[in-house]
Amino acid sequence: MAGSYWDKFMHQRLSRRRALQGATAMSAAAGAIWLVGCGGDDDNGGNGTPGAGETPQGTQEAGSPVRGGTYRVGSTADFDTFDPYIGIAASVGYFPRLYNVLVNFSAQNTDFRFDDLSTGFEQPDDTTYVFTIRQGVKVGPNPLGIPERDLTAEDVQIAYERIRTLPQSNAYAFIGQWMAENTANPDGTYTFKTPRPYFFWRNRIGSPINTIVPREALEDAVIGRLRGEAAGAGPYLLESYAEGEGAVLVPNPNYYRTDERTGEKLPYLGRFEVKIITERATIRTAFQSDQLDSYGAENVDEVNQLSQGKNYAVVKEPSNTFIAFTMNPTREPWQDDRIRKAALYAINRQEYIDRIYSGEAQANGLVHWSMGDAALSPDELEELQPHDPAQSRQLIQAATGQDTIRIKVMYPAESAIEQHNQVLPIWREQMKAAGFELDEDPQPFPTWLDNYTKLEYDSSLALNQVYEYPEFNMDFQHSEGPARNNIYSTGVGRLYPEIDAEIDRVKSITDAEEFYAAIKDLQRLIYEKGPTFIPFVTWNQFTLYHPRVKNIPTGLGASGLYVNDWWVDPNA
Repeated sequence: MAGSYWDKFMHQRLSRRRALQGATAMSAAAGAIWLVGCGGDDDNGGNGTPGAGETPQGTQEAGSPVRGGTYRVGSTADFDTFDPYIGIAASVGYFPRLYNVLVNFSAQNTDFRFDDLSTGFEQPDDTTYVFTIRQGVKVGPNPLGIPERDLTAEDVQIAYERIRTLPQSNAYAFIGQWMAENTANPDGTYTFKTPRPYFFWRNRIGSPINTIVPREALEDAVIGRLRGEAAGAGPYLLESYAEGEGAVLVPNPNYYRTDERTGEKLPYLGRFEVKIITERATIRTAFQSDQLDSYGAENVDEVNQLSQGKNYAVVKEPSNTFIAFTMNPTREPWQDDRIRKAALYAINRQEYIDRIYSGEAQANGLVHWSMGDAALSPDELEELQPHDPAQSRQLIQAATGQDTIRIKVMYPAESAIEQHNQVLPIWREQMKAAGFELDEDPQPFPTWLDNYTKLEYDSSLALNQVYEYPEFNMDFQHSEGPARNNIYSTGVGRLYPEIDAEIDRVKSITDAEEFYAAIKDLQRLIYEKGPTFIPFVTWNQFTLYHPRVKNIPTGLGASGLYVNDWWVDPNA
């Protein structure tokens, strides 16, 4: 997460299901079936247990792979730039197609590991990672004049150094805060060293926003051309891009990887067309008329409607995002623990689940439920955050001597992003029932974003990005906020420094069992004090595919973007 995401997001025309979500939901099933890819140690989405660098089992074997097919997808957002260190919106989902990472570990399926630019790494101590760089990860033909050469440790070093000099970079919170040493070694290996042990290192190192671009592309004379061109050693090349229209990707003839099951060269796909279509209804029509191969449905009701009489593949995966109520503890009345808890008890999450998502959502605690072992159990959440408007009113009475309290709240006006326009009226009634008189301030999206970024608000019914691991949830409770650069929000750690200290301590626990116990204890501590950031629910997203799309893995989250043994069979 970084400021640049929302800073640029306001310039995109997006529907309620954002392009980043659509891009990371690249998963499919064959036939009209339901697949759940929720992740966790005991749920690997039916993909088996692949070893290091192995490709997971796809949705079905579907016969022999077919080479050369065309995959067509619609995107409600345009590409921002093909510079992965500052790009947002639709671009993020395609960085893994064009570039490489050292290694990727799935946040949803903890058995999945994808060794890419490195063949493996050694960890001589808790803060040092030494990577063996793979030979033959070769830059493909490109319009930037960059030689078709193997990537080296120096490419990694220079890429990460650029991120470290860009505070606006999406990966700055990782590279800027957690890279103490960045070395291309004489023996060709690469060393990354953190200032202290860091639990989330595995999630961060393989992120699409810190993929490796050839060092020549980062030179001053070339880097500006990444706005609409690209050069990399990933599975695809950017053949063309037209702003407002779309992009075409084609296979990189130099791509090093082969299908472990067939021995054939990857990728199978012959052409990957991304069409910019700003209206959801138009994308839906294009899918139904066979002009697109997939469609992200609005909800399960739309899935059922579209699937009547069809043999679409339907894949269900958690969205990993949420609407949240954000309180500013530097302003009254949110400095009072009792008022924050009153807001917490006002929320009836089941009402959102039933009325907006037709049951296809689950209640969140401070860490959303799709984070698996890091989230508290539903039974414990019922105790820590019960829907109890009577208790809310008692707390307000105890704090103010009055039956109700007036609060100021801002929010983006008429925003359908993340179903905000549907959440708002429900939340409004729940807060009123709990004793809150609302002084509402609906704002144009750019205005709201500017105020949210600058912390110019008392409270906000806020949008959020897609989070695949719980680090951001906890940082929302930190005094420095979720990007750790004092934007968007300031957490309850501003009132209780011990919470700040505990958030940072938990991140440095490297033993998984100890970490998950500690992050749950941390959430209990925050509930005791009264959280300043309250997520509501995380919903399931549904993607429909024509049956010709074969073998796309599920249950990997964004890690599925690195897997390229899927294909399109025009005869299916």
